[in-house]
Amino acid sequence: MNRNVNIIQIFMESIKNSCTEDFIRNILFCFAAPTIKGLKASCLINFKRKRNENMRSSWISHADEWLSPLNLEWILLSQTHEHNNALVLIYRRESLARALCCDKACCILKEYGYPFPDVDACLECLRKKFDSCPGKFPHEIGLFLDYPPDDVRGFIENREAKNLSCPCYWKVYGNVEEARMRFMKYKQAEYDAARSIMAGR
Repeated sequence: MNRNVNIIQIFMESIKNSCTEDFIRNILFCFAAPTIKGLKASCLINFKRKRNENMRSSWISHADEWLSPLNLEWILLSQTHEHNNALVLIYRRESLARALCCDKACCILKEYGYPFPDVDACLECLRKKFDSCPGKFPHEIGLFLDYPPDDVRGFIENREAKNLSCPCYWKVYGNVEEARMRFMKYKQAEYDAARSIMAGR
């Protein structure tokens, strides 16, 4: 695992001085790899680097060109912030709809006022929540990131999370073994993508 972690460090070092467009594209294809490969319904990436670098403008200019061939879509969150970062939810529509439509996820969405089952309306509701509370992440965003509803519920209720001896994407309150296997698959997708990018593929 340490060798793989070093791959990510080497990857980040290799792209740090690239132009804005190349930097964003490489970050996208590395850290959205679990979604690109169909392992995860969506991912959240905050594109940022230098203080005055306009990531937001570059992302908007190129996002569809990069994502459409992969059958992926995106929504820019925190649109009212006065900065050049781009906080983006990248998703596969069919997979996201499945993640949101299970009974436990539906219950949480309804509790928080989401207009389920309209996926686009739910995404717009999520965006508005980011705008209304700058710098804060709505607890229920975990459902949009394909986290297990039991874990999202546990986080909302501030229950004690279970400890895992592996890289984690979220706090686990439910099935530890299932979560561990998912984490490892997601991380391996990122490691493989980083290697491919550095090899020029």
